[in-house]
Amino acid sequence: MTVLALATVSACADPGTGFTSAQPSAPAGAFGATAPPAPPAASSGSCNVYASSPAPSASDATGKDVAAIKSRGVLKVGVAADQYLTGYLGSDGVEQGFDIDLAHAIAQALFGNPNAVQFVALSTDRRIPDLTAPTTVDMVIDTMTITCDRLSKVGFSAVYYNASQKVLVEKGSGYQSLADLGGKNVCAQSGSTSISLIQHAASKPVAIQVTDISDCLVLLEENKVSAISTDDTILAGLAQQDPNLEVLPAALETEPYGIAVPHGETDLEGYVNGVLAHYEADGGWAASYSHWFAGSLGAANPPGARYSN
Repeated sequence: MTVLALATVSACADPGTGFTSAQPSAPAGAFGATAPPAPPAASSGSCNVYASSPAPSASDATGKDVAAIKSRGVLKVGVAADQYLTGYLGSDGVEQGFDIDLAHAIAQALFGNPNAVQFVALSTDRRIPDLTAPTTVDMVIDTMTITCDRLSKVGFSAVYYNASQKVLVEKGSGYQSLADLGGKNVCAQSGSTSISLIQHAASKPVAIQVTDISDCLVLLEENKVSAISTDDTILAGLAQQDPNLEVLPAALETEPYGIAVPHGETDLEGYVNGVLAHYEADGGWAASYSHWFAGSLGAANPPGARYSN
C-alpha cells in the first residue's frame, strides 16, 4: 500500500502556526461514492439533532464565554491530526483540512486574524472529556456527529456538514456492504458513532477499536482487519492515501457534524452559529468543500441551519 506521509503529532501547534494560505492542490480522483441519505426531520430518539442549537444573536458577541476567549487572545480548538482531508498535520507541521478551515474562519471572526488559533490534537474518545475539562479547549471541530447522548454532555452548533458512514475495503475483495462482513474484523475509532454501528450490525462483524484512524489503515495493510467503517469524509482521505483501496457506495447512516462547545455555553453556541451562517453565505464553506472533498465526494451544498429557537 502507498500511504501519504503525515507528520507525527505530539501535542498542538503554537498560535499562528496552523494556517497557510498556500494550500496544496485538491486531491484528484473520485471513487464513485453515492450521495448520503437526506437527513431526517428529527432524530430517532429523545431530541432533534438537526435543530438543537440557538439561533445567532447580536448579544452572543458580548456573552461571557465569548468574552473570555477574546480576552485570552487565542482560540483553543480540539482537532484530529491524522484524518487526511478533514484534519491532519502535514509533513510541514501545519494543520490542514476542511475542519481546520472552519476553525480559522471562527478565529478570523473573533480576532480579525485567522492565525489566532491553537490546535490541540485529540483522539476521538477524548473529545468530550477534554472539552469538559477546564482550560483544555474552547471547542472541538473534529468530524463530530451530533447525537442525543452527546447533547446531554456538551453543546453543539448547528450542523455544518452531513456525512455518512460507509465501508472501506481492498479493491477486488468481493465485499459489497457491511452485510458481507459477518464474522470479519472491521475497524473504527473508539468513542465514535461508527464503532457503535459496527457492534450492533445485524451481520455481526467483529468490531476492532483503535485510538486513531491511521491505526485502522495499518491494520488493513497488515490484513488484520477486512475493512474500515467510518464517515465517508474520513474514508475519502484514506482512499486518497492508498489507490488499492475503495469505498463501497452503500451509505449506512447519516452523520450530522457539529462544532462541540462546553455544556451551557449558549452564548458561544450562538456566536459560532452566526459565524457558520456567514461562512456558508459568503462562499467560504463552498470553497473549502471544493478544495478538500469535491474530487472524491462530488458536488455538495451547505446543509442549511435549523435552530431550536
